[in-house]
Amino acid sequence: MARLIPIDGSQGEGGGQVLRTALALSAVTGQGFEITKIRARRAQPGLRPQHLAAVRAATLVSQARVGGAYDGSPDLRFEPGALQSGDFRFEIATAGAATLVLQTIVAPLAATEGVSHVAVTGGTHVPASPSYDFLARHWSAMVTRLGLQPHFDLVRAGFYPPGGGEIRAEVRPWSRPAPALVLEKRGALVEIVGTSGAREPAKGKGDVARRQADAARERLWEARRLESRWQIVDIAASSPGSFLLLEAVFENSRAALGVLGERGLRAEMLGDRTARTLLRFLGDEEAAVDPHLADQLAVPLAVGRGGGRVVTSQVTAHLQTVAAVVSLFGIGARTWGRRGGPGGLEVDAW
Repeated sequence: MARLIPIDGSQGEGGGQVLRTALALSAVTGQGFEITKIRARRAQPGLRPQHLAAVRAATLVSQARVGGAYDGSPDLRFEPGALQSGDFRFEIATAGAATLVLQTIVAPLAATEGVSHVAVTGGTHVPASPSYDFLARHWSAMVTRLGLQPHFDLVRAGFYPPGGGEIRAEVRPWSRPAPALVLEKRGALVEIVGTSGAREPAKGKGDVARRQADAARERLWEARRLESRWQIVDIAASSPGSFLLLEAVFENSRAALGVLGERGLRAEMLGDRTARTLLRFLGDEEAAVDPHLADQLAVPLAVGRGGGRVVTSQVTAHLQTVAAVVSLFGIGARTWGRRGGPGGLEVDAW
């Protein structure tokens, strides 16, 4: 019996990212793993519905043998078989992030020889997770530079807490090894692009998406005379909610900030805050990508086999964690810089 890689599920940021990174790398490398103390330091430890959806997805994609895949389980054994393309549908009964399930399996599916179609239901715009728009516009644009070309469609938005959204994806075969992705200097700012969307409540003040966008546009112009191009969208959703995505496109890289509307927070305040945060990032001219994108590039860099180097404005616990998990599968990965300060990620070619 092949040795299973032992993984401490409470290490680093101690959340679901340890599991999702391990699932993706295991499916591609064929190395099984056994993870213990899953999310041990969280208020609700063990596997939750959104994590089980990622396990089910990786299991079907890699024809794996699995033990311990139940709600609340603190341990999981995962032994992958051969990767297979196909048509898949995965459902999260809660507002668990559908985007995170997709990020778990997109790169492994692209490593097969066939085209795959995937539908995932659940939360599409929920806190502490990449939104559909971050995934489809920002993350997708960057992994395209590795030759990975997923296409995403939003069938229906699912805001927190009810969820109920659906994302569909098409994943085509990926020619690997991919070219190395080196993002050390961002170059000059080319443009700022904003996307603001809302599903209005029945008795709301109206025009939330427009108000968010106008506030962000005004702050960018007043602070630094920065022009911005906007798309205002009225989205289909099972419950009220709003989002705003601000993208900064540079000559060599890009950065984005995605925020969600909050109960009691005026649309104007949300737009202004988002613009202020982007302005702070623009003031750090050494950073090539935003902190969220940095850790979400680690799996594509590892699966693509070409490696790369990414400079970011903030080394997060997520970034350090994903690098540590990638290394467990025999792929060199490391971060530099202190947590909370500037630094980056490097992944070796293999």
